[in-house]
Amino acid sequence: MSHLIDAIQAEALGDFHTAAEHYRHLTGSGSSMDRIGIYQALARCHEKLGDVKSAGQWRRKAGQGYLALPDDAMAKDERQYLALVEYRNAVQDLASDPALKEVAPEYKAVLAENWKGGPEGLTHEGLFGGVFLMGLGDHASAARYLFDSAEAISEQASEAGDKALREAAARGYALAHEAAMKAGNMQVAQVAKMRATDLSQPQ
Repeated sequence: MSHLIDAIQAEALGDFHTAAEHYRHLTGSGSSMDRIGIYQALARCHEKLGDVKSAGQWRRKAGQGYLALPDDAMAKDERQYLALVEYRNAVQDLASDPALKEVAPEYKAVLAENWKGGPEGLTHEGLFGGVFLMGLGDHASAARYLFDSAEAISEQASEAGDKALREAAARGYALAHEAAMKAGNMQVAQVAKMRATDLSQPQ
């Protein structure tokens, strides 16, 4: 019996329960990259089955797997970003689940590591992270990600003359203002409000 072949065949045919059962036998074998792939496959199967709580834990393991890779297996920037994608899926899958309390700090740490290079290429992740952290009551961190993301989107909107991006930037600043007010950061709140108002004016 080959659990790998049986798992792939079952998944290809839409039999996600059977596929997951076979994939479970493979979580401790193969290379580090192979195991990450198995965790992702298990997450996919559980998501298809509607069991998002289990899927979230497998997404978390995939994220941890990326973070544990050595430099000779994958460049740090790449594995940090791929870990962020998995952790974002994990916190979405674990919304309202008690396990979110354990996973949220890990997600926050991975987001912060990715953000060290600024918001370029990460504006969607920054907006999601900001809104997510607002929901957890971490308004100071939320304000930072929302403001930085809005700044980057506003710049893109100006360069491209894109109305939709301009509207998104205005909304991002409005959220940053809300988060900054709740965090007690009046300076950021004032600037965010001013820029949201400016961007909301008709051109």
